[in-house]
Amino acid sequence: MNLIELTHKEIKERLLNILINYQEFCDDHNLKMYLCAGTLLGAVRHHGFIPWDDDIDVCMDRDSYNKVMNIAKKHSVFNGHYKITDFQFHDSSYPFIKVVDLQTKMSQQFENDEADYLWIDVFPMDGLPADKQQQKTLYRKIAVVRELQMLSFAKVGQGRSIAKKILKPLVIPFAKIYGLKRANRTLNRLSQTYDFHETGWIGDVMWGDYDKETLTTDDYFQSTKVSFEGHEFDTMKCWDKYLTDLYGDDYMDVPPKSKQVNHCLKAWLR
Repeated sequence: MNLIELTHKEIKERLLNILINYQEFCDDHNLKMYLCAGTLLGAVRHHGFIPWDDDIDVCMDRDSYNKVMNIAKKHSVFNGHYKITDFQFHDSSYPFIKVVDLQTKMSQQFENDEADYLWIDVFPMDGLPADKQQQKTLYRKIAVVRELQMLSFAKVGQGRSIAKKILKPLVIPFAKIYGLKRANRTLNRLSQTYDFHETGWIGDVMWGDYDKETLTTDDYFQSTKVSFEGHEFDTMKCWDKYLTDLYGDDYMDVPPKSKQVNHCLKAWLR
């Protein structure tokens, strides 16, 4: 098969199209989706992609997220060539939804992931206890399992630092013994320990860090529009607090070149 390699600009265009089509999917099913993490930062600071970045992150409250999962159990492909993938469907290495473009082929520098399509990440927003110590305990448990999950399919000898390149070969065997499926099941279970309807607190429990993406439900469910690459998308109305907690008071400042990292993607049209 002759593959056509995509430029960095073309990769971003394909990613944006996944986002637009997934937004249409959510609208068709009356589901709320928010821009989050670096994509929200890009929307606020650059009105689009962070110039050196090459991914898109969105989030959904667990109720909406589970509705997507239920729909995808019957019809995972929508709008022709976009597919909802998840470890529970046996077509992803990750414990959260990735919406992929089936017309593409992709490779990453640091990971061996069998679902080799361009994608956007869809993170569930789950309940958290009001007590900070209980929050910290939960995040610590998840951080350990998440590290095992990532190492179970990491590429040996690859890493963003010399220390990681050296340590990976020593730790990866233990991660493989623990197992990718077991890690994903555990992350899925732990992230749903608390119900945000009961606690009044919500956050990216599965893939986030303690005290970084933690909001009251009152704050989270008040939404507003932001512009991303000429299109309007929803996000939480308290986006300034969210971005400050996640990236610091200076989140509007462009970081130095040494901190401008991406996923080191290469992609092709199939």
